[in-house]
Amino acid sequence: MFEKTTVSLEKRPTTKRRRGNHSTACKCPSPFYTRPTGYKPLPGELGRAQRNLVIKDRNTGQWSFRRRPSRSPYFVFMRPVVGRQRGFRPERSALLDALFVVMLDTVNLSNSIVTINLTKLSERLSPKDELGNVIPDTMVTLSRISRVIDEMIKFGILSIPESEQSFDYMNGIYFPKHVIITDAGWRLTGINMDKLRAEQYERRVAESEGIVAPGEVLSVKASRARWYNQCRLATLVRRRTEALKRKQQKILSRLPFDDRKYKVANRLLHSLTPELLSTMTELEFEKRVWNELYQLQLGPEVMAAQPDTPPDIIH
Repeated sequence: MFEKTTVSLEKRPTTKRRRGNHSTACKCPSPFYTRPTGYKPLPGELGRAQRNLVIKDRNTGQWSFRRRPSRSPYFVFMRPVVGRQRGFRPERSALLDALFVVMLDTVNLSNSIVTINLTKLSERLSPKDELGNVIPDTMVTLSRISRVIDEMIKFGILSIPESEQSFDYMNGIYFPKHVIITDAGWRLTGINMDKLRAEQYERRVAESEGIVAPGEVLSVKASRARWYNQCRLATLVRRRTEALKRKQQKILSRLPFDDRKYKVANRLLHSLTPELLSTMTELEFEKRVWNELYQLQLGPEVMAAQPDTPPDIIH
């Protein structure tokens, strides 16, 4: 009644791929980072954010996490939005907490850009030996950091700057990526957002005025004091230069015009570098002498306007 069918089972092709004997466990399951002891404390709300995340035991001197951003209810609330059903594994949570500390240590206060790339993040988070070199067996790999940062971008804690070109076609590699800490990421550190925005605005104003260099960790008050010191130093240098110029002008004004050119030429011969003199022609050297005379206001027209100038000495 029913026809008997036979199913031919094809033999799977043999392969030489075998499971290796290496361990697939995480190399550094609990990374930790603290700001080096020689560094100055971070200013304002940035320093408060760092103090909220890590704490130092006064008895043992050991640093530990005081606040873990990965345990915030924000991640629980945002799970359905990003398409996750479960929380992070312990290893990923520990890396996320350590990343927050490193990013606060290297962020630009005026624009919230983390100033180091993924390679530098890996170096700072990885354990090191006595010489300060990263231990390969316990390092935090780049792929692991990249996956965590991708998750943080999905949750809206970080963002990537919009750039038209991220690939270097000349060298055949990508440009380094720098992430931005969003307002949601700043809130996870437990700081006052109004004070942070005020400090960021003040920082941007200081950078636009040239008082503070971008990425420099200094209070605006100290930076302005340093700027005034530099201004006073520049004033002293300018006044000294003008005094020397007046002295040379007074000495040369007493000489005939040919002697003026001769004195200026001798001074230039000793002041210019040998490399510059070797590449200079006689016409270029004479032009430089004339420029020096005009800067000192001792040109031929000035000589003609001086009736009491002594005549040339005939030997």
